Amino acid sequence: MIISTGTASGKSLAYLTPAVASCLDGGTILYLTPTKALAADQLRGLRDLRITQLRAACFDGDTPFEERTWVRQHANYVLTNPDMLHRSILPRHSQWSSFFRRLRMIVIDECHGYRGVFGSHVAQILRRLRRVCARYGSRPTFLLASATASEPGAFGMRLTGLEMDEVTVDASPKGSTTIALWEPPLTELRGEGGAPVRRTATAEAADLLADLVLADVRTLAFVRSRRGAETVALTARAKLADVAFSLSTRHPRPATPHHPNTADPTTGHPNTADPTTGHSNTAEPAPTDRPSAANPTSTFQPPSTEPTTTTQLEPAPTTTQLEPAPDRRPNTAESARTGRPTPLEADPALSHQPDTAHLMGPTRPGPSHPTGLSTDPAVGTSGHEGPATDPASESSLAWALPDAPAQPDWTDLPNKIAAYRAGYLAEDRRLLEKALRSGTIMGLATTNALELGVDVSGLDAVLIAGWPGTRASLWQQAGRAGRDGQDALAVLIARDDPLDTYLVHHPQALFGQPVEAIVLDPDNPYVLGPHLCAAAAEIPLTDDDLPIFGTTTSTVLDDLVSQGLLRRRPAGWFWTKRERATDLADIRGGGGAPIQVVESSTGRLLGSVDEPSAHTTVHTGAVYIHQGETFLVELLDLEAGVALVSSATPDFTTFARDITDISILATQRSHPLGPGTLHFGEVEVTRQVVSYLKRRLQSGEMLGDEPLDLPPRTLRTRAVWWTLPASAVAPLAEAGIDLGGAAHAAEHASIGLLPLFATCDRWDIGGVSTELHADTGLLTVFVYDGHEGGAGFAERGYARAADWLTATREAITSCECERGCPSCIQSPKCGNGNEPLDKRGAIRLLNTLLSPQ
Repeated sequence: MIISTGTASGKSLAYLTPAVASCLDGGTILYLTPTKALAADQLRGLRDLRITQLRAACFDGDTPFEERTWVRQHANYVLTNPDMLHRSILPRHSQWSSFFRRLRMIVIDECHGYRGVFGSHVAQILRRLRRVCARYGSRPTFLLASATASEPGAFGMRLTGLEMDEVTVDASPKGSTTIALWEPPLTELRGEGGAPVRRTATAEAADLLADLVLADVRTLAFVRSRRGAETVALTARAKLADVAFSLSTRHPRPATPHHPNTADPTTGHPNTADPTTGHSNTAEPAPTDRPSAANPTSTFQPPSTEPTTTTQLEPAPTTTQLEPAPDRRPNTAESARTGRPTPLEADPALSHQPDTAHLMGPTRPGPSHPTGLSTDPAVGTSGHEGPATDPASESSLAWALPDAPAQPDWTDLPNKIAAYRAGYLAEDRRLLEKALRSGTIMGLATTNALELGVDVSGLDAVLIAGWPGTRASLWQQAGRAGRDGQDALAVLIARDDPLDTYLVHHPQALFGQPVEAIVLDPDNPYVLGPHLCAAAAEIPLTDDDLPIFGTTTSTVLDDLVSQGLLRRRPAGWFWTKRERATDLADIRGGGGAPIQVVESSTGRLLGSVDEPSAHTTVHTGAVYIHQGETFLVELLDLEAGVALVSSATPDFTTFARDITDISILATQRSHPLGPGTLHFGEVEVTRQVVSYLKRRLQSGEMLGDEPLDLPPRTLRTRAVWWTLPASAVAPLAEAGIDLGGAAHAAEHASIGLLPLFATCDRWDIGGVSTELHADTGLLTVFVYDGHEGGAGFAERGYARAADWLTATREAITSCECERGCPSCIQSPKCGNGNEPLDKRGAIRLLNTLLSPQ
C-alpha cells in the first residue's frame, strides 16, 4: 500500500495505528526513513504515546554501541535508514532472527526521497530485505508514504518489486499558503564577459531570515548546500548583531499597561487574532524596508488540496506591472519632525520588531518590485482584513498586545538564528530540533535534512533559496510551514540560473502541474552487481531468487563470476571474498575512500568529504565551513586522504571548474528531431578540475580564477545528445553565427532546464558541446548523467526532448540581457570560463533543430 496525500494530512497516523496494534499483538515493525532527523522525530512521537508494550528505538549511526544489543533483542518498533539496513542489519540478519520472525509491517516513509542512483540502491536493498524475511518465514506488509509522489502505485511497485494499492484522496483541513516567487535585483557588478550579475539567493535569504525573525515569524530557510546553510545563518546572525547593538543604545521603552485577552490562557502565547474576523495575523511580517505584502494577481493550485495564493515577484516583461503599495515603515524622521509617534514607536509592545533598514544600512544593491501589491494598508499578506497599520489606526492593535519588559535585553537576538545540516553531532541536531519546536530559536537555515516529514509545528514561513530541484521538493519544503493548520508564507528565491529565472517568469510551469515522475533504475548494472554480491554473502543466491532482482540478473551474475567476485556452484552463487560484500555498494553514490578534513594548527578532525566531492569542495584554496566556522584549505593530499585547513574569515567563496571530454561507447536509441537526430546511449566521460573561481560573498563579484593541478576522473554513464548535419548549420555559419559558441550556449541552457523535466539537479548532470565531434563528425551537444552507469536523467531528457528543448529556447529568448548572463546561458561550473558563448546563435540553432520537417 502507498499513501500519497499532502503534507500534514495524517499519513503518520494512518500507518501508526496498525503498526502499534501489531506491536501490541506480539509483532514487530521496521520503519525506514531517508534521514536521521525524521527518525528521531518519529521516535519522540512514539514515546509520547506512553504505551508500555511499545518498545520503540532508533538503530542508526548515532545509536551507541552498548544500546544496539538491547535494540536487537528487545525492541519491537525499530526506526532506521537504508544505510544501516544495508551495512549492518541485513549482513547480520542472524542476530535479528527473533525480530524478523515476528515482522508484520515495513513502513517506508517519505518514499519519494528514494530517486536517482540512491533510489536505485534502495530498491535493491528492499529486495534483499524481502529475501531475509522469507528466510525467517515472515511476509510483512509494505506500507509506503509520501506527500509528493507522481503515479504512486507504479513508483511503489518499481521501488519494492511488489504490486501496490494506492491512496491518493486527501480531505484533510489546511490553512492557506501564500507562495511568493522572488527574483533578486540586478547589481551594478559585471561578471564574465561583462554579463550583469544578480544579488545572490543566499544573501537575499539571509536578509529575509533576519527580518522575519525580527518580526517574530518562526522561519525555516532551506539552502541547497551545507556551506550555503552555514553562510545564510552567519550572515543573518551578523545582521541581528548589528540590530541588537543599535537597539541597546536606544532609550528603554516604557512598559505597556496590561490589557485583557492579551494572551491565550491555555498556552500563554499572545492572542493576535483580529476580533472582527477571527483570523490570526501572527504570520504577517513586521514592516521592513521591502514593499508591503500582496493581494495576488493570479492564483495557481499546487498538486494538493491546499488553497494556495501565488505572488509573482520580478515578473516577465509581458506581465502588467502594478504600483507597489506605499512604504509603511516606521518613519523616525517623520516622528521627530511632527512629534507624532510612528506605529512602531506608538505601541511599545511592537518595538521588538524594529525598522531594520536604518539600523543595518543599505542591505541590497537595489529594490525588488513585486507586482499585484495591495495599496490598502489594511490588507495583509494572507489577504485577510486585519487591523490597519497606518498612523491613524495604530492604537487599534493595543488591546491584543502582550506585556513587554521595560528594558529588553537585545544581546541574545543573534542567538535566535542557527544552522542545521548533516555532519553535526547527533545531540546537537536533536537540541536544534527541540529549540525550533519550542521557539527558543526563531530562524533556522538548513539543508534539505529537514525537508522530509519532521513535524515542527508552529512554523509561519519557509524561505527556499534556489529551486530545490523538483516540484516534489518545492511542495515538501513549502509544507513545513503551517503544519498546525495556520496560514503560512513560502518564498522561492531565484538564483542567477536559467531554470530559476525561467520559473519566476513562467509560474505556469510550477502551479497546476503534477509533480515529476520519480526516476530510478534498479537494473543499472553498476547498482545491481554490488547488491547481488551482498545478497549472496547474506544468503547464497539460487535460481528462485533471480526474478526478485530483475530481468538483467542472469547477465550481471555471469559478469560477477567472470570477475571472481562470486562462485557458481550447483546450489547457487556464493560470495568468495574475505572482505565485506556491502563495501562494494556506496548507496549515496560517493565512491572512493573519504577525505579527512583536519585543522593544521591543532590536528583536530573537523569532518570528512567523499573522494569525488573533494576535488570540488576541499581543493587547495577552497573555502570550507564547518558548524559556523570558516576555514581555508591549505592543502589537499589525495594519496594521504587528508585536507589540511586553517581558520580564516574570507569575504569570498569559491567554485571549482572542470573541463570535460566525452566519447560514445554505444548508441541504444535514435530518432529524427527536425533536420537533426536525437540519440541516447552509453558514453565515457573524462573530467578534470582545472581551476576555481573566487566570488565576493554578498555581491557575487568575481575576484579571480586560480589554477589547480588535480588528476582526471573517468566516468562510464549514459547520455542524450543531438546532432545537426552540415546542410542545416551552413546557413547559420554564412549568417556569421559562431557555431561553437552557439552550441556551447545551448548546452549550458539545456543543462539548466533539464531538471524541470527529470527528477534531478543541475549538479547531477553535465554536458559537452562541439562544432565537430570526433565520433559523429557533426555539430553535437551532449547532456549526460553524472553517476556511474547512469541514473535515468538523460533517458528522461530523451523521452521529453521536444518539450525540454523548447523550454530551453524560451528561457534564452526571454532573458533581458543582451549577450548572455548566468540567468540564461552562463554556467557556474564551465571549465572554459564561459567562452565562447553566442546567445543569438543559440536561439537560431535551437530554432533550426526544432523546426518541423
